[in-house]
Amino acid sequence: MKNITFAILICSLLFIGCEEEPKSIYPEDFSGLNLWLGINAAKPDSLEYNYAFKSLNSVDSIMFSVRLTGFSNAQDRTFKLKPIGGDTTAIVEGVHYKLKDYVLKANTYQGVFPVYIYRSSDFKNKSAKIVFGLKENENFKKGIAERSDLKIVFRDKFSKPAHWDVDPLPYYRLSTFFGVYSDVKFQFITTIIGEAPVFKVRYTGTPVPPSEISYTRAQYYQNRCKSELIKYNQEHSQPLRDENNVLVVFP
Repeated sequence: MKNITFAILICSLLFIGCEEEPKSIYPEDFSGLNLWLGINAAKPDSLEYNYAFKSLNSVDSIMFSVRLTGFSNAQDRTFKLKPIGGDTTAIVEGVHYKLKDYVLKANTYQGVFPVYIYRSSDFKNKSAKIVFGLKENENFKKGIAERSDLKIVFRDKFSKPAHWDVDPLPYYRLSTFFGVYSDVKFQFITTIIGEAPVFKVRYTGTPVPPSEISYTRAQYYQNRCKSELIKYNQEHSQPLRDENNVLVVFP
């Protein structure tokens, strides 16, 4: 009797083990695409693109991330973005930004892609916002509502860093390396070193990136700006002047 009971138990366990695995909550042909600004998992509510803090290059980019909800595919699949809100009369495709045909590679679930931003002076007096979303196609449907849009605010407003003229130890003030502040100088520095000079220069100890740099790095930036200013003045009929018509110089 014990042997019969044991055999029944074994057969029951085998039957349970052979049952189908739980079905996915998504149909096999479903592919939803979630998207958000930046390259980190945290989703910001919006991003401000301030031309004043960017280089003078004609084209820049803002990166956004996508992640698949559903199943990957053995083929590359394309997707597009489209404006879904904001002030689309003030922010115009081909004038202020460019969207491209994006490709999620085969057998992948996520990727990082650019929205290209064109240099403009249209936002000096008033900022504007645009919202991008997925343009659904045969490859992808919209993902979850919380990760379905990219909100970007365009503005062009300078703000002198509070630590330009005064910064207590263990920091150097920025004027030590760059001299008297002006908007033109600020943007010239940004163009030359590839980032806005809003960092803090540490006098002692180890700098904590990304908001701090070392004294040696600041000196390198200073020397680059000085040499590029000489080059600029040689290549132009008039030397570089700031918004008050004062010659731009570096210490």
